[in-house]
Amino acid sequence: MKYHLPLTHPLLQTVDISVTLSGLKILDEVSIGIPEGSVTGLIGPNGAGKTTVFNVISGFVKPDSGKVKFDGKRLRHIKTHQLTKMGISRTLQGVGLFPSMSALENVMLGASVQARSGIVSNALAMPWVDAQQRRIREHAEAVMAELGVLEDAHRFPGDVPYPVQKRIALARALVSDPKVLLLDEPAGGISAGDMADLGRLIRSWVPERTVLLVEHHMELVMGVCDLIWVLDAGKVIAAGSPEEVRNDPAVLAAYLGEEVDV
Repeated sequence: MKYHLPLTHPLLQTVDISVTLSGLKILDEVSIGIPEGSVTGLIGPNGAGKTTVFNVISGFVKPDSGKVKFDGKRLRHIKTHQLTKMGISRTLQGVGLFPSMSALENVMLGASVQARSGIVSNALAMPWVDAQQRRIREHAEAVMAELGVLEDAHRFPGDVPYPVQKRIALARALVSDPKVLLLDEPAGGISAGDMADLGRLIRSWVPERTVLLVEHHMELVMGVCDLIWVLDAGKVIAAGSPEEVRNDPAVLAAYLGEEVDV
């Protein structure tokens, strides 16, 4: 039986997404909706299929069936750079930073999709290139300052602590000024104090931005989300407000044996 929660015109949604990998059903007709200007959580036990949902939305995984819709329009043949142009950006479960590039250069990459310049214009030294790169650099520095990592701009990822790497990766996702931000376990590997700061930061983005959050730390999810979808074994088993999800018997049953206080 499929679980549906009626939503009026969600900004981003998956409709009956199914994914099979190596003969194993990872997602089974998953339909979720993300209201505009909200923080929406996607939770579930290990192996529930949360990151696979992100990967389908991002175009990393092609579903066997179903569709992804953004602003009422179906997304076909999704490519990551196309998503960024549309206003959708994501972080990775780790950090995904390039070790041979400085923190600032890593962040600037996130804005590269907005640049007019390409290989040809760079090669020909088109007049707008320098000014454009300067604007991108200034914006990247401003985002890094907002996240408290500007002082690490010229350091390499391997030379800064992991929580700082996480913020640099987040800055890279934010620098394109996305309308929708997909956060894949942003609290992984950070302290309780950093997690509290992260929660305040996420809430500060709405309603100007829309956030979809995959996270294991339930205290963060319950503290920042307006709406939560719950997956178990590739299926949606519950959805609702944090309070509704916290008291849902299906959710409690799914988490039995998990070291998670829902």
